[in-house]
Amino acid sequence: MQVRIYKNTNTAEFSLPFLLIANFAQIIDDSNGYRKLLIRNIAAAAAICGVFYLFFYRYFIGGIQALIDDPTQAMPLGMTVVREVAAYGFYDFNIFIDLLLCTLVMLFLNYRPKRVFTGRWVHVFRAFALLPIAYEVGSMALKIRAAMGQIEVPVWVYPLLTVKPPMTFVLFIVLALFVKTRELRFRRHGKTHEEYTAFLRTRRNAWHFSIFLAIMMVVVSVVDFGVVLGFSVGEGVSSLVTRMEDLEGAETEVDAAPTDGAPTDTAPEAQKISVEDIIALLETEVLPSPTPSAEPQTRPLTEEEREAALQEYIESEEMMSAVEKGALIATAVGFGGSINLIILAPFVLLFFYTRKPKFPWISLLIPLAGIILILFVYFEGVHQLLLNLPMKKVSVQELLEYQQLLSAMLM
Repeated sequence: MQVRIYKNTNTAEFSLPFLLIANFAQIIDDSNGYRKLLIRNIAAAAAICGVFYLFFYRYFIGGIQALIDDPTQAMPLGMTVVREVAAYGFYDFNIFIDLLLCTLVMLFLNYRPKRVFTGRWVHVFRAFALLPIAYEVGSMALKIRAAMGQIEVPVWVYPLLTVKPPMTFVLFIVLALFVKTRELRFRRHGKTHEEYTAFLRTRRNAWHFSIFLAIMMVVVSVVDFGVVLGFSVGEGVSSLVTRMEDLEGAETEVDAAPTDGAPTDTAPEAQKISVEDIIALLETEVLPSPTPSAEPQTRPLTEEEREAALQEYIESEEMMSAVEKGALIATAVGFGGSINLIILAPFVLLFFYTRKPKFPWISLLIPLAGIILILFVYFEGVHQLLLNLPMKKVSVQELLEYQQLLSAMLM
């Protein structure tokens, strides 16, 4: 029995890991402080939430209200459409929520408060790093229960859900702890925080970080595959246990044994009824009661019969569907999305997160060029579609007459 856990790898699937690694490096490198990162990520996350709420509640639901005769049914109708689009019961798209959580983790682990959380109270400030981790775990739990059909996630929660694979967040937590524990070991030898900050800028530290990142990417990929496999096996075992419980009380029919010792292969002689008896029965309007049929006798299944039934169930399509359901639930939540990191592990050995670009303006031109190329692809695609549509060409005269008609209607 084979189960297809994940789809074939292609180049497009590396875009998100590259983006996350680049942002992780920027977050871990706190040379510019965390204030700009926090402001940028909070503003971007809030902007995406605002645009989504505006589009959904005003334009999507408002548009439905303008088209139907009963405006109170606009929201249920809109939710029906959303459920068709969100196949797993939710839709996540706001990646700045993930970047904000990562920034908060690094802030609470590395920032040195100067006013409130000073002295021993700094440990309380460090404990606040559990809050973004709890948010990630809560988002993952919502996705799992929604994918299993146990709850229905409200639409307003969609832009607040995390996007990146959960194991990628685990990778970031490990990297953050790696940086923090190195500082603790560094300062045990009498060094100061300022000296450790200077050590972070060295090529030696960057090389150690790249090696650790490559190793952890391999580990995370293997663990992520194991999690997906665990979801599949878990659903299969749950289905198998349910089947075993059903078989515990199952019974099978057996042939009824003779009760009077009479041979079963001969039919009893038919009883003769006289004409006088038939007349008497008709006069009294009483018909003879039919002979009750013997109820089928049953017995519990034997151990061999149960084992045979379980083996047949294991090889059935129902068992296969249960295993595939577990894999689908895992991939819907985001597990399996970090498996491809094992392919990128050798390349990150060339990655130094503290290196500053020689021409910083190139970093601004690359995303701008990407946006321009994406728009060009969309425009060219629409142009080619219009040229190849199987439709009758419209004459210029008809267009001018239609334009005059619209002008007359608007005036």
